[in-house]
Amino acid sequence: MAENQDSQQSELFTQGSNTGGHYKGHLWHKLFFLRIRVYEKIILLIMGLSLASIISFSIGVERGKRIVFTETNNAGPYTYTIQVAAFKNRALALSHAQFLTKEVMAPMVFTKGSYVILCVGKFSNQESAQPLLTQLQKTYAGCRIRRL
Repeated sequence: MAENQDSQQSELFTQGSNTGGHYKGHLWHKLFFLRIRVYEKIILLIMGLSLASIISFSIGVERGKRIVFTETNNAGPYTYTIQVAAFKNRALALSHAQFLTKEVMAPMVFTKGSYVILCVGKFSNQESAQPLLTQLQKTYAGCRIRRL
């Protein structure tokens, strides 16, 4: 009797038989993306692209906030510097920085857009930068005091 029950039960769960009408086996040919209509695919694609663009925009905004935050925090008590020159050529800016290093000044070179900015010194206010500015204006005509 137990053998009869086992044989009947195994027939219900075979892959090839559709005797009960409830079990149809694995339907690999009916994937989710193949069952939806063309206009639904387009809507899903638009939703996915808009979600990806929103996420990338928010990541960019957060990165921009971090960059501004670190630049303002690194300034410390020194908020002013003297901008000596702005160059398009990085090698030329570095050669001028080496010249200023020989003159016992502390040059800083950083990129701002497509320009390379050459600055000298760190000052807490504009009045303390004024004597060095007059000295540098003899060599570099376009010097000015700027914020870090």
